[in-house]
Order: sequence, then C-alpha cells, then structure tokens
Amino acid sequence: MSMGLSAMEGPWVDRVSTSGWRDYKRQVRQQYGDRVYAVLPNGMDAACELADAVTTYLGRGCSVSDKDALWRASLEVADDLVVMQSDAQGIYRLMAASLCSPSDWRLEEKLGQTMAEVHGPIPRLNADMGPQIDRFFTRLPLDRFVQRFNWSLMPHSQYLSRDEWALTASSDALWYRAERQSLRRLPVTGAIAFTIRVHICPLAALKQCDGALESLWAAVDAAPHDLRHYKGLDILEPVIARWRCENHAK
Repeated sequence: MSMGLSAMEGPWVDRVSTSGWRDYKRQVRQQYGDRVYAVLPNGMDAACELADAVTTYLGRGCSVSDKDALWRASLEVADDLVVMQSDAQGIYRLMAASLCSPSDWRLEEKLGQTMAEVHGPIPRLNADMGPQIDRFFTRLPLDRFVQRFNWSLMPHSQYLSRDEWALTASSDALWYRAERQSLRRLPVTGAIAFTIRVHICPLAALKQCDGALESLWAAVDAAPHDLRHYKGLDILEPVIARWRCENHAK
C-alpha cells in the first residue's frame, strides 16, 4: 500500500467548456443541498482562498468572498473541490467541500473529521500509512503540486453514488471509474486544497488501451478480501464473471 503520489502533470483543474457540468452540479445541489456543499465556520477563509485560486487560475480574476464562493468556483470546473485545514492541535480536518461526484461516501458524515476518521473505512490504510499521511499534510511545501489516481468498477455510470447497488441475476454491465486527485497548499491560510476529477467510461472502452484490461483483471484477482469488500468487488463478482465470459476476457 502506498500514497501513489507523483508530480502534478497537465492542468490543475479541468475548465468547464460546456454547460453540462454546471447543469449537473446545480441539479445535484438542488436535490441534496448541504449534503454536497458545506463550509464550516472555521473553514470559511480557506474555502474562499481556494475559490479565489481556482478563478484566478482560470483567468476570471478574484472571486467574491462569501459562504458560496467555493460553490461558484466549482461551477467553473469539472472537479470537486475540498479543503483540509489544521486545527489548534495541528490535525488536519475536512472543513469545506463542493462534492457533487463522490463514490460511496457522504460529505455530511465526513465534514469536520480528521484524515484518520475520513479514511477509517479503507482497509489497513490508517494502520499502514496513517502517520505517513499526517506527515505529508504537515510538510507539503507551497511550491509542490502533487497528484494521485484511483480506480473502481461500478454497475452504473452515475457520478454520484450514495445508494446500494441494485443488481439482478442477469446484470452484466460494468463501468470503469477513475479519479485524478490533486493536492496543494494554499499560501495564506496554509490549508490543503484537494481536487477530484472523475472520469467514467464503459468497461469495454479499455479494450482500446493495450494491456489495460489485463492489468485491471490482475488487480481485481489479486485484491485481498477486505479490499474487495471495500471496493464492492465481492458484490460485483457475478457481474464481473459474466462480463469477462461475454467479452472473452481472461
């Protein structure tokens, strides 16, 4: 297990070029309200600083600082925007977020939590890497932008996934979800800006990438039981088996 960090490549955030993402995020907030957008009082300054950093990066000038500043900035990008800030004891907590595309976690449950609490459901992560993650957050310099990626398989193509999967005995459709996550320190508040750009495609699209499906199945087959359960691979096992059979995938 590792943090999987590398130097930032490409744009920091993904600029919205059409109304699709804006419409999606507005619809999600209308439906879920503060379950997808929330700012704690102690996180207001950092949230406004992240909003200003995003709008400045996009060449839009400075943003107006108020409780919806981060929300307005999030409508200009496809990424979700999250703020982690240290408390009086130097422990980083999730203090603000525009989170319209989470995969099986809920902002209302994580808001205000420490990184160890946020990562609690991930098997072995705190035990194996908790201190390393804490050191990373404490020591991240202003001039270092980093990124990491993760993946999952889903039986649907929805960006926001809050409910249990509805599978039938004949379910055979799978989608591949990839997240590019970035982290950087904000210079004024010292908070950590965490961005999440989600991409979802039909699993069959990976056939176009040499070795992609083979690598994916190797990772799926090698996943330990607790990780399989966390990622839902145990629930998807019959769906995966049917997909591999129908697509002649080993």
